[in-house]
Amino acid sequence: MKIKILLLLLIVSIGACTTSPNSTNSNDAQKWQQTITELNALLREKKHQKAIDEARQKLSQLLAATANATIPNDTLAKYARQILNLSYFSYLGSKQFRPGIEYLDSISDNPFLQQYCKHELLSTRASLHQMYGDNQAAIRLADEYLQLPEYEDADRYIPQAELVSGVYVYSGNDIPQAIRLLERAMECYHQGGSFQNMLRIISRLGIYYRLVGEYEKAVATNQEAINSYTDSIAPPNIVIAYGEQANLYAELGMYDRALQMNAKAQHYSLLKDSFGLGDLYRYRAEIFRKTQERDSVFYYLNQAEKVSAAQRSFKGVFVNKALAVDAYQDYPDSVQKALDLALSICPDSARMPQWARHQLNLHLGRALLHTGKATQGIALIEKAAKGYREMDMKEMEYSTNQILMEYYRNMRMDDAFFRCYDRNRIFADSLNYNERLRAVAAANIRFDTERQEKENKLLSAQVELQHRRLVFNICISIALLLILIISIAYFFTRKKANRLLLEKRKQEIQKLIASQQELNRHNEELSKQIEQIMATNNLNTISQLTGQNLLSKEDENNFRKSFAAIYPLYLPKLREKYPNLTRNEELLAMLICMNQSTDEIALIMGINRNSVNMIRSRMRKKINLTKEESLDEVIKQYLS
Repeated sequence: MKIKILLLLLIVSIGACTTSPNSTNSNDAQKWQQTITELNALLREKKHQKAIDEARQKLSQLLAATANATIPNDTLAKYARQILNLSYFSYLGSKQFRPGIEYLDSISDNPFLQQYCKHELLSTRASLHQMYGDNQAAIRLADEYLQLPEYEDADRYIPQAELVSGVYVYSGNDIPQAIRLLERAMECYHQGGSFQNMLRIISRLGIYYRLVGEYEKAVATNQEAINSYTDSIAPPNIVIAYGEQANLYAELGMYDRALQMNAKAQHYSLLKDSFGLGDLYRYRAEIFRKTQERDSVFYYLNQAEKVSAAQRSFKGVFVNKALAVDAYQDYPDSVQKALDLALSICPDSARMPQWARHQLNLHLGRALLHTGKATQGIALIEKAAKGYREMDMKEMEYSTNQILMEYYRNMRMDDAFFRCYDRNRIFADSLNYNERLRAVAAANIRFDTERQEKENKLLSAQVELQHRRLVFNICISIALLLILIISIAYFFTRKKANRLLLEKRKQEIQKLIASQQELNRHNEELSKQIEQIMATNNLNTISQLTGQNLLSKEDENNFRKSFAAIYPLYLPKLREKYPNLTRNEELLAMLICMNQSTDEIALIMGINRNSVNMIRSRMRKKINLTKEESLDEVIKQYLS
């Protein structure tokens, strides 16, 4: 007995040992999944600080759990990556760039994160440094990211490619590198990878294609983004797509189409918290500047400044003012405004990307030059040209050198002039080529666009024709349906009327039959009286009785009227067919139609049975019936 108990306890303990880990595994996985769900909910509700605190706490718990993990490290790593990304978006949403950098830096040396989450750490840290304005650190981290070995997880790669490409564009102006990253992301996407903001990535790739002169690629990519938009996709993504298409058309000189695309982008922007509205106003102002519509330029720059200020966008406000400085210089009476504005924003330029600082130097230098402060102005323009040269921004350097060359020529500074001249001559051919490329691309795009419009018009015409046919068919169908309904209603109304008429006829017939039955009873009583009188040999009385007509003239008339009411066409048909019939023969015919027997007819007419048969015989002769034919059937056929 003791042995059995010991065996039972052993089995129970073994079962506990084998099932407990699985149970713990499942519970822990559910716990971390619940954490991810809660953090996503906080982000949707824009409770950024709460999301930050929650993410930091949960990540600490997760890292502590790795020492005695009850679930595989790969599973824990998955949740760690998700928490890191959600933490990044929380700092980004709250614009707490510096605290976000400090937090991610503090955990970047954790062995578990180094082994399983290094890509996420580098990409998010680089992005936050770029948003903060620390461009050198951002590029350093991005370069370090590119040195990491690639992995096969497409869903993991796509969002990181977006972050790192943004760093290379905004902090390093390395657009080709950004294109390579996003092209790889597109490959992952086309191979089955998924990302909820894929439309945004497609649009950004279109932007970068434009920046490097791949205009036709840019148009096609932007159109792919526009075509892929659905109501389930967040409006900000379609704002980028339409906005970029507008900028591209503007660069190609297709200003009418640019304004159309810009208006569509504004429409979607207003649907979602005015996302990107400041930039769209600035882009629209630049389009009007190219078409020399001054009032519209400053109106939209003013609108853009209001939006950026309301959204507390430092970058937006700075860029807006820099553009205003440049626009003021198009008009001699506004040069002093340009100078004052440029000087007011100089202290903030350190927080801006390098290209923005070079742009400010150029605009401020021009303003100083136009207000008679040539020495100061030329120094800043030269600084801008050097900056553009270092960033390989050839077109900007070329246009800046053109300003310098004009000044050097006027001042007879030959060495400086020829230095700029030689520099411009180096890439003049490539710029001319780019200009020709733009012209060719614009022509091709306009041709394709016009062809597409013609196809769309033809398609629209076909659709309109189909619509009209559909409307016509619907109208015909409705008319037929109404006719059918009216016909059915008439049918049922007529059927009801006929039913009522039939009921009336039945009532008339019943009255007539009742009257005839009363006559029959009267005749029976009369027959009994005759028999009694015959027994007393009172011949006079018999003569009186038998001389009476059982069916009086009045009764006959009433009968004829009732019969005619029920069968109004009977006698006319009968008379038309057999005009030689007498009144008694007609009466006989009507009584036959009432299904009266020979004896009943004799009593009703006041004659004997033989007399009835004689009348029937005369009628057969007049009708020309054979022996096989029935008089009753021939007579009754005229009832219908």
